[in-house]
Amino acid sequence: MNRISILLITLFIVVTVFAKSPHGDGFKINCGACHNTIDWEQLNPRNFDHNKTKFPLVGQHKTVGCRICHPTLEFAKAKTQCVECHMDIHEGTVGKDCERCHTPKTWIVSNVKQIHQQAGFILSGTHAVTDCYRCHKSASLLRFENISTDCYSCHRANYDATTHRVDGFGTDCFTCHNMTGKDWSYSGKGFEHGIFPLSGGHNISCVLCHTTREYKTHLSSDCKTCHIDKYNATTNPKHSTAGFSTDCKSCHTINNWTQSTFNHSSYFPITSGNHNVSCATCHTNSANYAVFTCVTSSCHRNAHNQNQGSAGCYRCHSNGRSGG
Repeated sequence: MNRISILLITLFIVVTVFAKSPHGDGFKINCGACHNTIDWEQLNPRNFDHNKTKFPLVGQHKTVGCRICHPTLEFAKAKTQCVECHMDIHEGTVGKDCERCHTPKTWIVSNVKQIHQQAGFILSGTHAVTDCYRCHKSASLLRFENISTDCYSCHRANYDATTHRVDGFGTDCFTCHNMTGKDWSYSGKGFEHGIFPLSGGHNISCVLCHTTREYKTHLSSDCKTCHIDKYNATTNPKHSTAGFSTDCKSCHTINNWTQSTFNHSSYFPITSGNHNVSCATCHTNSANYAVFTCVTSSCHRNAHNQNQGSAGCYRCHSNGRSGG
């Protein structure tokens, strides 16, 4: 082998060795992004746009020295997962996805309510102001083990102190109770009351109907069961003597007692003529609505000069014709 061949082989080896990038195979970033032609050891990494990589520098990551994340010159081997650089102080109790709670700007958690909502337990009402340590017993150690979101797991003492178990009520407190109040006040929302809907004026405290607090015992759905006292006390008109039904809903609504309608067709059809008047016009005796009068000074004068009473009018006149 002559000298020229040896020189060419040596030159090839040198070029090959020095042409290999110390940053690893496949490194395609231009050297001038960090180095200069005067001295390779004088770096200027500010010329390098880290935001164009898979790991943009935001928040606290802007102030971290390069060597903290890049201990070697092979930048492709840099860690990108939080737990690969940061010690898990929660000891695995909340998973490895740090970004669910934390941000690169600060470790302080600002979206506690959102986190609980994503976990399936909405912090609303009383739960929104309850001390975290009441549910997360090991929170002082920064451990947040998974805890049951079932009402009974936390409120067992409250449940057992009532007759709910005997009455056959479930352990899902939210079915009947209200989380937005400061106590265990009944809300009614979500509770299936069967054939007797709790709406309008019936959306009241349970004990007003279930006076013995034996909720398992079904009460009668007849109006008179609860409202017979109001029925007997009514004087205008007096229901008990006027022959009104004890089925309150035939005239009244469940919203209030003042809104009422009466189906007059079952007794005396008011279909035409001048009969669309106030009740007291014909029923002059408010104590007994079963009695009515056609012949009055303001309605039907007794043109025939006969004293036959109101019933006598029907012998000749049909409903709806004005006489006088």
